[in-house]
Amino acid sequence: MNDLSTYTGEFHDRVRESAFQAERLDESRRHARLLFQLSACLNALFLLSDWRFAGTPHFWVAVTARVAVVLWSLYCLSLCRRMTSFAAVERICFAWQVVTAIGVAFLVSSRSDIAIFVLVMLPVVFYLVVPSSFRGNVGGGLGCGMLLLIGYLAPAPLTATTPGMILAFLILHCAMWIAIARNNRLQRQEWTAGQLARAAQAALADSRDTLERMFMAVPLPLAVTRRDGSVLRLNRAAVEDYATGRDATLDNVNPTYVDPLVRDQMFERLDRGEVIDNFECRLRHSDGSIRSALLSSRPIVIDGEACFMTSMVDITERKETEGRLERLAMTDALTGLANRAHFMAAVTQVAAAPGGKAGNPTQSAVLLIDLDEFKRVNDTAGHDAGDALLCAVANRLRHALRPGDLVARMGGDEFAVLLTRLPDADAIHAILTRITEHLHAPFHYRGRPIESRVSIGVALFPDHGDEVDSLIKHADIALYHAKNSGRGRATLFGPGLLDSWEREAAMLDRARHILTQERPTPWYQPKIALDSGKLVGFEALFRCPADNGVLIMPGDIAAAFEHPELGPAITAQMMDGVVTDCIRWRAAGLDFGHVAINVSGADLNDDSFADRLLDRLALAGLPPAVIELEVTESVFLGRNADRVGRALQTLSDAGVAIALDDFGTGYASLSHLKQFPIDVIKIDQRFVRDLETDPEDAAIVRTVLNLAYSLGIRTVAEGVETQAQADYLRAGGCHYGQGFHFGAAMPMDAIDAMLKAQRPCATPQDISLQK
Repeated sequence: MNDLSTYTGEFHDRVRESAFQAERLDESRRHARLLFQLSACLNALFLLSDWRFAGTPHFWVAVTARVAVVLWSLYCLSLCRRMTSFAAVERICFAWQVVTAIGVAFLVSSRSDIAIFVLVMLPVVFYLVVPSSFRGNVGGGLGCGMLLLIGYLAPAPLTATTPGMILAFLILHCAMWIAIARNNRLQRQEWTAGQLARAAQAALADSRDTLERMFMAVPLPLAVTRRDGSVLRLNRAAVEDYATGRDATLDNVNPTYVDPLVRDQMFERLDRGEVIDNFECRLRHSDGSIRSALLSSRPIVIDGEACFMTSMVDITERKETEGRLERLAMTDALTGLANRAHFMAAVTQVAAAPGGKAGNPTQSAVLLIDLDEFKRVNDTAGHDAGDALLCAVANRLRHALRPGDLVARMGGDEFAVLLTRLPDADAIHAILTRITEHLHAPFHYRGRPIESRVSIGVALFPDHGDEVDSLIKHADIALYHAKNSGRGRATLFGPGLLDSWEREAAMLDRARHILTQERPTPWYQPKIALDSGKLVGFEALFRCPADNGVLIMPGDIAAAFEHPELGPAITAQMMDGVVTDCIRWRAAGLDFGHVAINVSGADLNDDSFADRLLDRLALAGLPPAVIELEVTESVFLGRNADRVGRALQTLSDAGVAIALDDFGTGYASLSHLKQFPIDVIKIDQRFVRDLETDPEDAAIVRTVLNLAYSLGIRTVAEGVETQAQADYLRAGGCHYGQGFHFGAAMPMDAIDAMLKAQRPCATPQDISLQK
C-alpha cells in the first residue's frame, strides 16, 4: 500500500496514523497495564534470585536496581488511569522504558550467565511488547540495548568477545527494526482492510435499506415470486391492491390472473429465459374487481433460487380512455352513427374477407344516401332544424335496417349504409323500399313541417366492384344519376351509368379547361318577323374556337350548363360578351333589336342573379329590353321553383323578356304559363322539321299557336329551314322565325356587316354550325 512508509510501516498521513492509534487506544492501554504488572511481578521474583550476590560488592547494586525497577513499574501502573490518549500511553511507556533500561544496565554489569540473556531479551521486549509508535519501539529498544551493552562492558577488562557482541548487537537491532516495520505494516493493512470491510458492510446495509425503502415506496405493485407463483416479497402497493384477508397476505399470484391461459403463456416465456415487457392481461384485485394491467418481469436469483420480479401497471383507465377516443374517432358526434373512417374500414374488411371476391354465396351492398335540398332546410328553418333532420334520418335508418347492417354519416347531409348477408341481388329492392318509406315519412320540427326526401345510389359487391374505391365510386355515380333524374329515388348502378358519368365528367373537364385556358364567345343567330321579314333580334349561342381550329359547340359541354359552378361561370362570360357587343352596336348606331341568352336552373337558383344582371345592364347603359332570357321547362321543376319564379319576376318587372324554350318537349304544365312571367314561347324545331309531312307535328304546332294567341304570348318557331315552313307558320299566327332559312349562327364580325346592310342572312353558311 503506497500510503504506508517503507521504513516505519506507519501511515504517511498523520491524520490516518492518529486515527489508527486512537482506535487501538483501549488495546494499547490494556497492554501497557499488563506490561507494568508483569514487570513488577517478574522483577520482584528476580529480586529473590539476586540474593545469590550476597556478600559480593555487586549485591547492593543489584538489589537497589531491582527494587527501583519494581517500584517504578508499580508507579507507572498507577498512572494508567491517566492514559486518555495514545500520546499519554506513549509518554508513560517511554518513562518506564528509560528507568527499566537504566536499572537493568546496572544488573548486567555483574557479567553473570543470565546477564547475556537479559542483554538480548530486554531490547526485544521493548521492540515487540511496548505499545508505542515506531519511534517509541525503535528508540526504546535501541536505547535499552545500548545502555545494557555499556553496562555489560563497562567493568574492566574487555573480553575477546566484545567485538562479536557489538556486531551481534547491530544485527539484532537491524532485524528488530525490520520486524517492527513489517509488523506495523501488517497491522495497518489489517486495520485498513477492516475499515474498508466495515465501510462496505455499512454501505451494503445502507444500500439494502435504501433498496428496501425504495421497493416498498414504489407506487407500482411489485412482486417477487418463485416459478410456481408462490410469493416471496410484495411491496406496499402490491399488498394494497392484491393481498386479502385480515393479515393482508398473498401466498400465490396465480389466482390473481383472470385468464389462466394468458398467465401460462407468460410463465412459459419466462421459463424460456425471455424478458417480459408490456405484457397485457387482466388481474383480479383484492376487492374482486377486474383490472387491465401491463406486466414487466425479470428473472432474478435470491439465495441461489431462480425467481422473478414483476411490476404491474394498472391501465384500466387508459384502456377506457382509449376506447372512448376510438369510439369518438369512429363515431359521428351529431348523430351517434359511424363516421366516414369507420364506414370505409368496414367496407375494406368486407372486401378483404376470405371468399369475398369469389365463392361467397351471399352479397353485400353499399348505399350512399343524400338528403335532397338540405341547404334549403338550413336556409329557411335554421341550422338547428337541419341538425334535427339529420338526427331524425339517422334514427329512421337504424329502424329501417336489419341488425348487423352498418349505418354511417359520411359528412354534411350524406349518409351511407353497408348491407351484408344479402342472399341475392333482388333482396336489395325490399330493403330500399323500406328505407324510402321511413325516410320520406313526414317530419315536424317545433310544429313546423319539414320535407324529408332522399336520393340513394346503390352498388353491389362484388358485382359492381371488388375494391373499396371502385365500389364507393360506383355507388356515388348511381347517387349522382338519382339526383339528376328528379331526386327522391334510388338508383342501382349499371354499366350504362358509368358510361354516362364518364361522358359528363369529360364534358365538365373540357368546360373547366375552356374557362381557364380559352375564351367562349357568343355567336348570333337572327330572329325574323314572319309577317314583315324584318330582323327583330338574335339568339346568342355558345361557341368557343379551340387552339387547334376546332369550334367547340354547346353539345360538347352540355353537362356543364347545369353544373352549379361551371354553368353560371359560362353564362357570366357569355353575358359579358353579349353586353360588350350590344354596347358596340349601339355606339355604331346599329339597330339590333334584342339579344336572347340561354340561362339554366343553376343560374336562376342564385338569389343574386337577377340583381347582378340588371346592375350589369345599368352599368353598360343598356335598357333591360335589349335582353331576353330563354329558359327551359326544367327550371320550373323541383323545390327551387319559388326561387326561380322570384328571379324571373324581378327581371320581367324590370323589362327583361322571358322566353320558354323547347316548349312541349319537357314536363311543364300549362299552369306554368300562368304562374310564371312568360312573354315568349319557342316552338321546338322537332315539331317544325316535319311540319309539312307529319299531321301530328302540324296539330301540335297549331295547338301551341292557338294557346299562345289566347294567352297573349308571342311565339318563335325554331329550326325553320324552308319557305314552305315559314309560310305555314305565318299563316298559323306565329310571330317570329329562327333557323337556317333566315341565317345560321354567325360571329360578331358577320353580324356587324349584316346590321350595316340592314338585311338578314337568308342562306345558311355552314350547316355544321347548327345549334
